[in-house]
Amino acid sequence: MKVLKKESSKLASSGFELHRRRLNWRLVTQQKIQSKFQETAESARNAKYPFNLFCQVHDETINEATVQLSSGANKTGVIEKIDTPEKKGSTCEAEKGSALVASFSSTGSVAFIIYPYKSERYARNEDNIILYIALSPDDVTDKIIKKCISKYLFYNRNSSIYGVYSNSLIDTLKINWMTFIDVRNRKKLYKGFWTLFVEWSKIVGAGIAGYIVAVLTQTP
Repeated sequence: MKVLKKESSKLASSGFELHRRRLNWRLVTQQKIQSKFQETAESARNAKYPFNLFCQVHDETINEATVQLSSGANKTGVIEKIDTPEKKGSTCEAEKGSALVASFSSTGSVAFIIYPYKSERYARNEDNIILYIALSPDDVTDKIIKKCISKYLFYNRNSSIYGVYSNSLIDTLKINWMTFIDVRNRKKLYKGFWTLFVEWSKIVGAGIAGYIVAVLTQTP
């Protein structure tokens, strides 16, 4: 059957591309990202950056992996005294969770996601921001990696309680734009535009239909 040959050919081509992407990630892209993240962590220590940056790699699962540039937990300075029959002492609140994650999926695509600092008292509304999604490992250039690192460091300051007084109007606009163009918000925006278009189409359509009926029913 022709359809079997056609589908077999397409599957063979797609399978080859998937294998090629996985190989490219394992031999080239993962090491490139890891090198840039480690270089950033080392530069941060030399520059006396106030937060502790470190790189982690999780590739225990074959054909799935993450390379992560993380910022260590910080004490916020909020101390709660504990004085109960069971326990006496104090606890200090901490902010944590900040990271830039390069994620390689089983489908052979790469995503870059940034996570903010969060504490019980101070946190941004969003859980994270997707910078890139569904990238081929071929397309992960040094320029893209550096761009992601730059946005992450900016987001790091913006989400930390220690950066609360450092944001200018331009910084606020920039962080809101980063959130706005997140792929998930773009989908909501497109859906909203489509819903609005459909509703307006109904209104306009009803108006045109009403006009036509009125013209046809006019008495000569």
